[in-house]
Amino acid sequence: MLSRRGFTLIEILIVLAIIATIMAVAAPRLFRSNVNIRSVIHKIAIQSKEIRNRARLSNSTYRLVLNMEGDKHQYWIERSNGPQAVDPKAIEEALEKEKNKDEDAPPPLFQMDKSLLRGPQDLPGGLRFAQVETLSHTEPVIAGKAYIHFFPQGFVEGSAVQITDGKKLTWTLVFNPLTGQADIIEKAISLKDVQQ
Repeated sequence: MLSRRGFTLIEILIVLAIIATIMAVAAPRLFRSNVNIRSVIHKIAIQSKEIRNRARLSNSTYRLVLNMEGDKHQYWIERSNGPQAVDPKAIEEALEKEKNKDEDAPPPLFQMDKSLLRGPQDLPGGLRFAQVETLSHTEPVIAGKAYIHFFPQGFVEGSAVQITDGKKLTWTLVFNPLTGQADIIEKAISLKDVQQ
């Protein structure tokens, strides 16, 4: 004889309680990267508006520095003493002079500005800059420092900044050169794709 016995209500409730416990423990871990990346992208987008306004009001060139050196990726803001042109070769020469700190060398063109950010900001929770593309560089920057310039005329150096958790999640922050608007795209996209 076959027994047609099903599950009791208590057995079903126990299984549902186990599933709920697993979800309560696992869900925050699954969604933490998404929340972190969204928070960082929004913070940088808001800072970019403030940098653009400061550049216009002070008649100075500002730049957002994205540091991809070491384990902790960081960003901060630097300011020049007046309007500056963007020349990739001049930037590379300035970086080389900064590394070789010569006492007779003139002061650097850009100094850290602590009025908007108190200093370098770490990307939280294992996030990092995957790559930075700008109109002034022919190749994406994937290591070292990358710069996004904000000019006194209200223009911003056209660029695309990819932030990733190193797994599946990558978002892109795209800076429009004419309006200074920072657009958030919830996937990896290159500057060439945006321009088309």
